[in-house]
Amino acid sequence: MTLHIHSRPFLIQPPNGFIDQHPHLHRLGHQLAIKYAYSKAPVTESDLRVMGEALWHALDLGEAFDEAHRAAGAEVLSIIIESDSPKIQLLPWETLHHPTLGFLGKNPAFTLSRRTERPNGKTSTLEKGPLRVLLFTSLPDDVDPETGRLDIEEEQIQVQEALIPWEEKGLVHLEMPDDGRFSTLKKWLRDFEPHLLFLSGHGNFHQQKLRDEESYGEFLFESEYGKRDPVPEKEIAQALVGKGVQCVVLSACESGKASSDELNNGLTRRLSALGIPHVIGMRESVRDLAGIQFTRALSDALGKGERVDAAVQIARDAISTPLKGISRRDASLAVLEELSLGQWPLPSLLSSNPARPLIDWDFEPQKAAPLSISQSLQSISLPPRFVGRRAELRNLKSRLRKGDLSQLLITGPGGQGKTALAGKLAHILEKDGASVFAWSARFENPWRRFQFELELALNETNAKNYNRMLPRLESKQEEADLLLRLLMRQTGNKLVLFFDNLESIQDSDTQELKDESVKAWLEAAQAYRDHGLVLLLTSRYEIPSWRGEHLPLTRASYGDFLHIMRQMVLDEKFPKGFLRQRERLPRIYQALSGNPRGLEFLAANLTEMENPLEESEAFLEGLEATKTDLQIDMALKELVQRLPENVQSLLARLPAFAQPVPIEGILKLAQDLDPTPKILLERLLAVSLVEPQAALEWQTTQYQCPPVVVDWLHRTKRIDHAQKWKETAADYQL
Repeated sequence: MTLHIHSRPFLIQPPNGFIDQHPHLHRLGHQLAIKYAYSKAPVTESDLRVMGEALWHALDLGEAFDEAHRAAGAEVLSIIIESDSPKIQLLPWETLHHPTLGFLGKNPAFTLSRRTERPNGKTSTLEKGPLRVLLFTSLPDDVDPETGRLDIEEEQIQVQEALIPWEEKGLVHLEMPDDGRFSTLKKWLRDFEPHLLFLSGHGNFHQQKLRDEESYGEFLFESEYGKRDPVPEKEIAQALVGKGVQCVVLSACESGKASSDELNNGLTRRLSALGIPHVIGMRESVRDLAGIQFTRALSDALGKGERVDAAVQIARDAISTPLKGISRRDASLAVLEELSLGQWPLPSLLSSNPARPLIDWDFEPQKAAPLSISQSLQSISLPPRFVGRRAELRNLKSRLRKGDLSQLLITGPGGQGKTALAGKLAHILEKDGASVFAWSARFENPWRRFQFELELALNETNAKNYNRMLPRLESKQEEADLLLRLLMRQTGNKLVLFFDNLESIQDSDTQELKDESVKAWLEAAQAYRDHGLVLLLTSRYEIPSWRGEHLPLTRASYGDFLHIMRQMVLDEKFPKGFLRQRERLPRIYQALSGNPRGLEFLAANLTEMENPLEESEAFLEGLEATKTDLQIDMALKELVQRLPENVQSLLARLPAFAQPVPIEGILKLAQDLDPTPKILLERLLAVSLVEPQAALEWQTTQYQCPPVVVDWLHRTKRIDHAQKWKETAADYQL
C-alpha cells in the first residue's frame, strides 16, 4: 500500500533577491558545507537546526503553510522549493525546520523536493511495468579500496536484498552489469532502457579557478584496463538523451554540487535540465554507511510503487537514526548518533513534477525471461550468465590482455565457480581473436580424443609437417611441443588452452597428476609462457609441479551470492514467497559457505519438500554442521532420495551419454519408466540434476547431467552400468 499524498503541493518560491535580503543564509550554508567537507567532527543535529531555523524565519510563510497543512488532513503534504536562481538552489533546503513540526525534510507527514521551473503541462505517456532498474557501479583499481570498492559492493547487496520480494512478484526487473566502463553504460541504456538508473561510484566537482573556466562535475568510470576514466557530466548527460530514463540516482560523492553562477553545472542539475523527470544527488560527500542505508530504503520504497518524493523522504528518515554498523575509516569516531544524524539532509531530489510516477503501475506482473540454458565451451558446460567475481575478473582480464599473465591455476572447493571464471576468461580472449581449446578431465572424455581434436585443427601444411615429424619423436612431451609449436604458428601466437576438473586425475596423497599425457602437455605448454600461449587450469587442489600463477578461489561474496539467488528466484527455482523473509538470505549464505552450486541443490530440495518453511530449518542446520566439501554431497543425497523411483532410475542411466544430447536421446533411456517419459526429464530439470545447453549449430537444446552430479553418482555407486543403456546411447549417437 503506497502513501496517500495530497493533490495540491505547497510551493515555496523565494524571491530573486532572497539571498541579498538574507546574506547570513549564504554564510551559514557555506559553513555547513565546509564542516561536511573538511571537519573531523561530524555535523550535529544542532548544526542542522541552526541552518533550518534560519531558513524558516527568512521565508516568513505565516498562515499559508499552516493552512496547507490543515487542508492536507491525514494525507502527506508535498513541499516544493521552486526557484531558477542558482544561489537560492545552493542553500540546504532539506534542513528546513518548522517551530513545532521539526525538520520537514524527514517528517513522514511531508515530502520535500526542488525544481527550477513549473511543469509546462506537456506529459509523455508512461510505459507499463515492470520497473526496469539498472544498478551501474564503477570500481576503478586506483581508487582507495578502503573507501571505495568495499562500500560499493555493500550497496549492491542492499539494493538486491531490498528488491528481491518485488522481483519475485514480477513488479521489478533489476540488472547489475559486471563492467564499469562508460561504453558499457551506453550499451545498457540502449538495450535495457531502464526506468530507474543508479549510477554508483566516485565523482568529483571542479570549481572554476579562472574567469573563463567552467565549473563541472565528472564521474569516474573504469578504463579498458580497470583504472579510473573520468567522464565529464556533459558526456554522461548526452548518453541519456532519448533513452526514456525516468529517474537517475547519483550515488557518487559531490554529485549534487553546482556552481553558484551556473545552475546547469553539476551532474544533478544538468540531467534535470536535460529533461530527466527525477534526479537524486548528494549535495556533499555522504558517509558510506549512511549512503548505503539511504539507497536500500529508497530501493524498497520505489520497488513497491511509492512516488519518488515520498521514497526520498522515507529514505532520508532511514538514515536519521544511529547506524547499526561502522566502516573502518570511521572507526575512530565514537558517537554513531552524530554520524548518522548529520547525513540525512544530503540527498537532494530535483524533480519537475514529483507526482509523476516512474511507470504506469496498472499492469499484470511479469517475470523476467529465465536464463536456464547453459553455455558451453567445447566439452565444458558453463552457466547461462557469468555472475560475480567482479574484482577477480577485472584484474585477471586486464593482466591477460596486457600480457602480464599467461598461465593460471584456479583452485577451490567444488561449486565455487572455478570453471565459470576460467570459462569467462577464455570467452573474453576468444572474442579478442585467440583460438581456444578446452578439455574437461572426465572419465567420459579421454585425453586422446582431445589431442585428436587439436590435430584436426591444423591446416593442411601444418598437418603434413606434423605427420612427417611425429614418427621421429621419442616422448609424449616432444609430441606435445611439436603440436603446440605448429598451433602457435598457425594462430599467430594467440592460443588458449583451458583444462578443467584436473582434481579427477590427481593423486589423492601427493596431488600430482596421474595421467602421463596430460602431465607431459603441461610441461610442454609451460615452456611457452613468454610466447603468447595462455594456459588456464582449474582443480580443487594445487598441483605441486605447477610453475605458473595460482589463484585460490575463496567463497563467493555475499553480494555475488545474492545475485545468483535473485536469478534463481526469477527462474522460479525457489518455493513462492520463501525468500520474502529477508532475514533468511544471510542465513542461507552462511549455511552454504557461499557455495553457488550448493544453492542450486538447496532450492531443489525446498521444491521437493511438502512444507519448505518448516522442513528447511532442519535442513539448514544439517548443512551448517557439515564440512564445506561435504555440503553438496549432503544436499544431493537428500534431493535424490525425495525423487520418485522412476526419476531416480533415469538419473542413474544418464551418464551413459558422455556428451550433451537432444531430448530424443534422453527419452530413449526412459521408454520403460513412464508412458510419458518427458515428464521424468522435466522433473530432473526442475531440480538442477540435468542442465540444458544451447546447441546453436543444430538450432536445438541439448541435455546433460552436470559434472558435479555425475561425480556424486560415481562415488555413491548409483550409476546403472547395464550394457543395455550403453548400447542405447551408442545407437542414438550413431
